[in-house]
Amino acid sequence: MNANPAVLGDQLARAARALLAHAGRPALDGKRELPTPCADFDVHRLGEHLLGTLVMGEHAAAKEPLPADAPTTLNQPPWVVFPPLVDRLVAAWSEPDAWQGETPFGPDTCPAPFAGMITIMELTVHGWDLATATGQPFAADDDVVATATAVATRIADGARAGGAFGPEVEAAPDATPLERLLALTGRKAA
Repeated sequence: MNANPAVLGDQLARAARALLAHAGRPALDGKRELPTPCADFDVHRLGEHLLGTLVMGEHAAAKEPLPADAPTTLNQPPWVVFPPLVDRLVAAWSEPDAWQGETPFGPDTCPAPFAGMITIMELTVHGWDLATATGQPFAADDDVVATATAVATRIADGARAGGAFGPEVEAAPDATPLERLLALTGRKAA
């Protein structure tokens, strides 16, 4: 797992931009109630989860706790809400200091690189969920997938116990790195 801030910042930016590419109006308009590969979420609830990821990730990069009034519901469509959040997230993690020290993240404090890599994983896996639910092809760069897989492997047991990951799916022998990441998190790529 590469801990170079410039490399990780670039990976996070690419993961965030890939998500944004799947959250446009043509892709999502009229599809908020479609099921997703993430059993607990339809497209709208997945969008709200991603809203939380974008906001929490930005605050983690700034070493700030998540404010009590942080948005948790999508009162406007993702194609309106996500672009400025992605811009702020990418800008925040492009700062080398964002990757140093400890940061508030969720209910805990953790090493900043860990928070950033969790954000990369969330954007990649849930970006795939969103694309799949709405019939869009999804691709992620191999280095982004490698970082997401490294952190997913590290948290897999706890994530499965807490319900964030489903039971691991057996990946095909010829599975791509993305398909192996999805299998690790309990998803079967079609």
